[in-house]
Amino acid sequence: MYNFGKSVNQIIIPELSEKVILDTVKKTEADYTFEKNNRLYESLDFYYNNDLDKYIEEWFASDSLRQVPPFPQAIVSRFARARMMLYKSAPERLINGEINQDYKDIAYQLDIKTREYAELSWLLGCCWMKSKYNERKQRLEYEILPDVKEYYLHGDTEPYGYSYEIDRNGSDRQFVFWSEDRDGVQGMHFIFDAKGKRFAVNGNPEMINPYGINPISKVEYPSSSYDVVRAGLQISIAYTNLALHLRFSLGQAVFEGVDEGQSTLRGGIDHALLIPEGSSFSYQTPGGDMMAHIESAKAFANSTAENNHLRIRWGDSTGNAPSGEALRIMEIENLESRESDIPLFKEWEESRYEIDRIILEKHNALNLPEGIIIDFGEVEFPMSPKEEREHLDWKLNHGIITKKELLLYYNPDMDEIELQSKLDEVNEERRQTAEAQQPQSPLQRIINQ
Repeated sequence: MYNFGKSVNQIIIPELSEKVILDTVKKTEADYTFEKNNRLYESLDFYYNNDLDKYIEEWFASDSLRQVPPFPQAIVSRFARARMMLYKSAPERLINGEINQDYKDIAYQLDIKTREYAELSWLLGCCWMKSKYNERKQRLEYEILPDVKEYYLHGDTEPYGYSYEIDRNGSDRQFVFWSEDRDGVQGMHFIFDAKGKRFAVNGNPEMINPYGINPISKVEYPSSSYDVVRAGLQISIAYTNLALHLRFSLGQAVFEGVDEGQSTLRGGIDHALLIPEGSSFSYQTPGGDMMAHIESAKAFANSTAENNHLRIRWGDSTGNAPSGEALRIMEIENLESRESDIPLFKEWEESRYEIDRIILEKHNALNLPEGIIIDFGEVEFPMSPKEEREHLDWKLNHGIITKKELLLYYNPDMDEIELQSKLDEVNEERRQTAEAQQPQSPLQRIINQ
């Protein structure tokens, strides 16, 4: 089991004193080696499709195997998106029972960042997010931190401090350290290098934590999903082999009965090939069934998907598209995984909101009340037009949705004025239809005429 949060990143501080803390932080980063977390960075590269050639080329080192470029397959990010159903649609964050538009506006790209963060948390097994306030742009911003050191006081279960790397340039590496107020000792915040030398952050010469809390929140799974990364590598190797097979299927020139250097092969119909008497020349093609190789590569993907409660529908699949209910049945295991994700990410959302609230208050940007309620949207599967109409009619007839919500369902971009105008138009048409269908007395017909 590879759990990057526990196996590598937890450090115990013997006692709460500035000298001991600084000595521990200095020693921790001095002892750090990049190779300890090489799988973490490999996972990040495969998630972001970043420089994947280097992972494939080592398996094709000879000249004959380097006749085609590597053929990486971007499956890791697709697996992560499919698995993390919880953030397919943005959750509602309710403050005092309603959406706080001021917080929604000031939390810049929160929905985008949380989805990326959730996918990485599942893939890596553990991930951190830092909330920060941009004074120039007057907004909250979020930074995903996949590799963080946690510092614990002896016997504690909650981190006292964090450090993470911000600049890796040869030997000139730099890190950031945060610690919280604890037992009357003020928290610290500073930059330090690999030699342990400290530098003040701009605007904070005292090197203290201005918030009193660590601005870093965390999600941790029992294990990582490194099998998805390894499957991505295996499939990339398999498809690179297929590309080589396709190239070599054109044939390899073979001479028999000719000593080395006696003949030089020059292709083209305008060239004559001269070979000694008793020798022969032919093209040989490799054996093997390409379709069998493709099916083997698919088997890697299928087995990995099944192990992670996912399914794959290949582009060459035939038959009618499954209904919404059939899709729900096929996704039942992933839906169960989604349910288990809810308490994990609710707790994280609440802890991140508390950090946001304190940061905004410290910068005099926005005062928010304590506590937030997170309402994750339900997973929706595509329905036929008939199923969709029946579903919406049932909701409307039972008072689950209003006419306004029904209009917004079909056109979510309508503003309030356009929405009210459309509602008035619909109500007027209904009134006229109802009046036309009512029976009229002879006297009423004469009056109407």
